[in-house]
Amino acid sequence: MTKPKDESWIFILGNTDTGELICMKRFNQIIRSRTTVSLSFVTSNLIERQRLTLYFLSDGYLGLDQQYDFFIDIEPSSLQTQINTELDSLADELDRRLAEFE
Repeated sequence: MTKPKDESWIFILGNTDTGELICMKRFNQIIRSRTTVSLSFVTSNLIERQRLTLYFLSDGYLGLDQQYDFFIDIEPSSLQTQINTELDSLADELDRRLAEFE
């Protein structure tokens, strides 16, 4: 008898312009219509707009892998606020798309 596989997800954040892997996180819980996942990362020292890509991968379901490109503005003073704002809007988009699968 085979053991049932638990659902898990992998979040990968990278900069496709530079080929840099910024962070990766495995999430081993079932994702509901409203699930929050936090990713912590350090940005470069360059004060500029950067395009990042979030890969949302399922290790148990075929065809659910998704990719989202978004921009962050690196500023010297309100860096934390800007990152949270960009990721909050991305999380809302992920929630909306996951709700389509239910």
